[in-house]
This record gives sequence, C-alpha cells and structure tokens, in this order.
Amino acid sequence: MADNQRLELRQGQRLILSPLLQQSLKILQLPAIELKEYIDEELEKNPVLETTEREPELPEAEKDDGSLDIEKLAEHFAKEGSGSSTYEERDRSQKPDIDYENMISTKYSLEEHLLFQLHMSDIPEEELKAGEYLIGNINEDGYLLVSVEETAEKAGVGLENAVKALALIQGFDPTGVGAKNLRECLEIQLKAKGLEATLSYKLLDLYWEEFEKGHLEAVAEKEKISVQEIYKAIEVISKLEPKPGLAVNDSEVRYIVPDILVERDENGSFRISLNNEGVPFLKISKFYREMSRKINITPEEKKFLKDKFSSAVWLINAIGQRKTTLLKVTAAIIEAQKEFMEHGMDYLKPLALKEISEKIGMHQSTVSRVTAGKYVQTPKGIFPFRFFFNVKIETGEGEPGVASRAVKDAIKNIIEEDKDGNMSDSKIQTVLLGMGFKVSRRTVAKYREGMKILPAIKRKILGKMKGGSLQ
Repeated sequence: MADNQRLELRQGQRLILSPLLQQSLKILQLPAIELKEYIDEELEKNPVLETTEREPELPEAEKDDGSLDIEKLAEHFAKEGSGSSTYEERDRSQKPDIDYENMISTKYSLEEHLLFQLHMSDIPEEELKAGEYLIGNINEDGYLLVSVEETAEKAGVGLENAVKALALIQGFDPTGVGAKNLRECLEIQLKAKGLEATLSYKLLDLYWEEFEKGHLEAVAEKEKISVQEIYKAIEVISKLEPKPGLAVNDSEVRYIVPDILVERDENGSFRISLNNEGVPFLKISKFYREMSRKINITPEEKKFLKDKFSSAVWLINAIGQRKTTLLKVTAAIIEAQKEFMEHGMDYLKPLALKEISEKIGMHQSTVSRVTAGKYVQTPKGIFPFRFFFNVKIETGEGEPGVASRAVKDAIKNIIEEDKDGNMSDSKIQTVLLGMGFKVSRRTVAKYREGMKILPAIKRKILGKMKGGSLQ
C-alpha cells in the first residue's frame, strides 16, 4: 500500500492513521445531511470527481497486500453508470417515503450524550461509577472541572478506576471532551487524528508557553526549522475545536432526517433502504482519466492527477462502504427487534452493540461509529439508532430480561398517574416488582433522575404550589 494510504506504527507502536483512512472513518460517521455537505466540498476541491445519476457498483479491487488497486478502481468509476448496487436502491426520480408529518426534532445535552456512550461501554461497575461522576462534572464547553483524585474519593472507587474512566471518556464523541484545559483538549484531538508524531503536537506538548506568547522564532531556532513550518503546524491546530462540548450543547433545535427507511411490503416483510435524497452519486471524470494517459503532460501534472484519482477512489469507496455497513447493521437490528417493529414499545428487547457487531462480523467500534448521530424511520416512528440499544434488566430467576427503556417508560407512567406525589422511589420499585421488573430502588432513582423527573417530596410540594396551598 502506498505510504499515504496505510496504517503506520511509530514511536513505541502507536497507531498512526493515514489521511485517507481518517477520511474513511469520518465518512462512516456522517449523517446524510452532513455527507451531502462533505461531498459538495470534495466536488469543489477535486476536479476529477463528477456527479452521476446512477450509483457506482463497488468491485473487488484489493491487491495481495490489502491495499486498494487505485488504477483498477479509477478505470471502473470513470465508466458512465457502472451498474446497480448490491442492495436495493430507489430510482432517483422517486422521492423517498419520508414521514414528514411525524418528523422529530433533537436537542439533548452533552451530559446525556456522554452518559449514553458510557453506558454502552463494557466496563466494570467501579469504572462506571467513576465515569458517571466525571461526566456530571464536565461543563457545557466540554472541560472537566474535577480531578481524578476527587472523583475516586467522591465516587467511592479506586484511583486506578477513575483514571481508566477518564481515559475512556476522553475517547468519546465529541473529540476533545473531558480535558482539564485547552492544551490537553487540543492534544486529545490531534491524537485522535493520528497526528501525535507531528510538529503540531510537539508545539502543544513541548512549547506551549512559547506557542501561547507567539514566540515562534524561539521554537524554530530550537527545532532548527523555518518559521514557515511553524505556521503550517499552527494552521493544523487552528482547525481544531477549542470548545468541543458546544457541538452537542447547541441551542438550535435541528429537525431529523432519517438515514435509513424501514417499510413493510405487501407480504409483511421489512424492506430496508438508504435515504439518499439530495446526496449525489459520484464518478471519475473521463476527461481527466484520458488526460492522465497522455505522454505529453509534465511529471508534476501526472503526479497531481494521480493524487486526485487516489483521493476520489477512496472517497467513492468509503461512501459505498458506509452504505453497506449501515444496511447490514440496520438489518441485524431489525431482526433483533422484530417484535418491537410489529407490536410497539412493550416488545423492545435488551440489545448491546457487541451482539450486533458479532452478528455481522464487524468490530464493535465500527457499529458504534456508523450508528452515532443517525436516525431510522420505522413503521413505529422515527428513532435514533441508539434507541434500539438497551441495557438488560432482569425480571426474575429463569425469566428473560427486559430492555431498560421499557423500565424507564414504566417509571414515567407510574409517576404521571401519581397526581399527589406520593410515589417514592421505594414505592415505585414495589409497583415495578408487581409488573415483573426486578430492579433496585437505586436503579429507579437513577432512571428517574436521567429523565429529569423530581423526587416524590419535590413533586408533592410543586403540586401543592400549583393548587395554591403548601399545607
């Protein structure tokens, strides 16, 4: 594989992701709307890319060493309408059947976003407790307000558990969250991009004081490089996010466009399709393909075209892989949650990311990336993919577990019916036991607080205030 297209191990076996592999991972994570914006940007930057009405088929094009055969793929993607997709694809003239009437808006907090990722992680109970305390002490900008020592003490866990929990959280989305200061925040983001062995990282790690004060000549002299190289490194840093939490704590309410559509056909089977409305299909320009074969172009022009072809091929391939992965993951989820699709909330089953990843033969992190921030339209409504992943709650010895979401819905219904505010967490626990949910009072309190519902005493006082009496 070419140097700029491979994984490299540098400095103590640290994994360095090439720019093209970083691009592939980024595309995997993009929701449909952001994918369209990304493609539009690439069309402006790369002259060999063109749009087409038909989706390109993804042929087998790997060499023996696992690298992509760029020449073969460039030739293939230069053909007009290279074939139909392996999966069902809608005709471009046919609008997708999006349920606009039931379109939902999303607005959730950074804390909720981080807690979801924490609870989806397969970690010991002690690290989970430390993680919950840490997340509760991250401000809206994404910065940590407590030390690991304080976390260990307050959460009642060992220091090692707190350190491991923080390391886990610092790997969550949005990248850079959980840092104690700006310097660490930027370093985390560079590490995530595989840029730990770069001048940009060295500026932050070794020359932070000089960097802050703008003493760039001093850094250049120590490193025996030009100031211009320093400016290039700073340009990389300038593209990082100094307040990563704001990406989630956005006050703007955004309306959801589903990435996947799940419908029932005339036989009652579920049909899964990708919502590609507004997202252009790509191909490689025949004009530039033919130009690259001309003998009279300069070596510089030849290299320019080669680089652009390589970038275009990786982009088209990455978009195709995103689709394939999304459809595979959705099919596995629909199969696991078939009863919910047919009968509704009471039939939602416990489901872990690990189960889906094992079923489709993909790494758990891949499933996490491709489902993050994306939505699916089902016969029961529009839901975020994360809705279908639920912790298992035991209902009793020898009986199947139930999804945590079903327990949360039961708690919410019990409290809504409790007009006088008499249902304490202990009483709710008793009612849940009668319904077949074997949960602790602590779990009831945790779920109630997670739904932003006041405890019984405060609900009671609030109810009396509304009624004009505190007696």
